[in-house]
Amino acid sequence: MKKNIPLAFPALSLLLQGECLRIGGITYYMHSGKIRACPSKRERRDSRTDKEVKARGAFTAVRRFWSVYRRALNGLKIWSVAARERGRGKSDSLFHSVNAAAISPEGKVWAYPAFRFAEGSLAMPVLRGVEREGWTVRVAWEEGTGCVGADAADRLYVGYFYEGEGGSPCLLEVAGATRGDGSAEFTLPAAGMPEGTPLHLYFFFASPDGTCFSSSVYVAC
Repeated sequence: MKKNIPLAFPALSLLLQGECLRIGGITYYMHSGKIRACPSKRERRDSRTDKEVKARGAFTAVRRFWSVYRRALNGLKIWSVAARERGRGKSDSLFHSVNAAAISPEGKVWAYPAFRFAEGSLAMPVLRGVEREGWTVRVAWEEGTGCVGADAADRLYVGYFYEGEGGSPCLLEVAGATRGDGSAEFTLPAAGMPEGTPLHLYFFFASPDGTCFSSSVYVAC
């Protein structure tokens, strides 16, 4: 915007000397013998505060992990569905708000119990026992009452990390295991890990058509 602006004599004197004046977000200057005005531009800061640097670093770390995690999901729309259910819009934004505190500056999960591998409105049964023998895991669960939307055909999934591999999320659909079975047994790949390496497991269910998911339940074994 450009217009003629009347100013007091001291200000006019400065303008006549070729200087600019910034008053209330407006910059005044001389052009072609007339006083002009335009919105002042924000001055560029040379550095960020420690808080801003930390926040930016945390955001970058979660984004780095998110890109790896999405590949592990192999097409499951867990967080897209959860975001829609919550009216949050974007799946990555919801994932960030839920899991940022559990991810280290290096982009790896460090607080395994606090991490949510899955999030959703589908009812999750109560786990009654998890046993491990080598790389084979047995899990049992019990359905509670009032589980709205639950279906006996809901499929069982297990997200998992090997101890010390917080940047490498893995996912297994337990073949043939459904909610109605009440128990399941599966074997995870050794993946070159020493025998007895601790596992961080996240059990959750998905509807038969893959359009609804439960929140995951964490178990260390």
